[in-house]
Amino acid sequence: MGALRTAVVGTGAIGSLHARVYAEHPYSELVGIVDVNPQTAAAVAEPLGVPWFTEVSDLLSACQFDAASVSVPEHYRYESAMPLAKAGKHLLLEKPLAPSLAEADRLIADLRETGVFTMVNFILRFDPRYSEAKAAAASGRLGDIHTMFTRRRGSYLGADIYGVWTDLLISTGIHDLDAMAWMADSPVTRVYAETISRRLADYGHDDAAMVMVRFANGAIGVLETSWVMPNRLPAGLDACLEVVGTGGAVFVDSSNHGLSIMDADAYTKPDLTHWPVILDRVGGDLAASLDHFIRSVRAGAAPELTLEKARHAQAMVDAAKRSAASNIPVELTPPPD
Repeated sequence: MGALRTAVVGTGAIGSLHARVYAEHPYSELVGIVDVNPQTAAAVAEPLGVPWFTEVSDLLSACQFDAASVSVPEHYRYESAMPLAKAGKHLLLEKPLAPSLAEADRLIADLRETGVFTMVNFILRFDPRYSEAKAAAASGRLGDIHTMFTRRRGSYLGADIYGVWTDLLISTGIHDLDAMAWMADSPVTRVYAETISRRLADYGHDDAAMVMVRFANGAIGVLETSWVMPNRLPAGLDACLEVVGTGGAVFVDSSNHGLSIMDADAYTKPDLTHWPVILDRVGGDLAASLDHFIRSVRAGAAPELTLEKARHAQAMVDAAKRSAASNIPVELTPPPD
């Protein structure tokens, strides 16, 4: 198979990086992008030398391609992804699948009807620190996993940018819930959560959440996540993963990327893991995830993150929200028949 002909739908902060990675990848040829905002579309497409459109239908009419990233906000995931799937295009969907579990189940069912290859983008699975932690857990070196702790604290900036249209657990905490399920290699049976809403109360969203999950194999996991701290954090996120077993433990400090910069204005710790630009090329977890997608499509191999795994992560978020609302532990909603 030759180069995979690719497109991107939704070119905000993340989608624009998808476009660059596809344009730079040796096994990909970027052929077009779509964004409802023509200024945004043009700003991304023109430096890459590809046409831009404001409608998926126009992209499908004008361009021949094999696969597409769908990087629009989750509220528009279904209406953006389904025309592509019905046209037989392989899909890389940004997480989460939809604003709610019911809407995610609808999308999954309809995508399955088309039979297209679909991967969901959870980039922590492509972070070398997290993948090494997973390898250690899977090898048995840690013994039986007993407890896990994850943290993903952001600043008010997250609330100000994202709180107007999405919420903390589904946009941010879902990464770490999926990571714990990946480490445990076991489905979740019970979830208990407590949340607090002050700054984001006007949007109907939570500022912070503590979530405890019980896995079928007996392991217990805890997530702490928030959009609370001041915007002067040295690192963009204060994040970590700790996995403790009967034979050992692993500890990931995900807020420390090994570089600190001090100047007259600030002390910062730039992100060198998720999407650093190295020699004018996008690298890091995001590039590794898209590389996996490209290679999986070309090889006809199953992706790392399937619709079923993405659905499990979203079901954990759904259970956490139901638990916080009811003040009791709850079980996950099973997939539809």
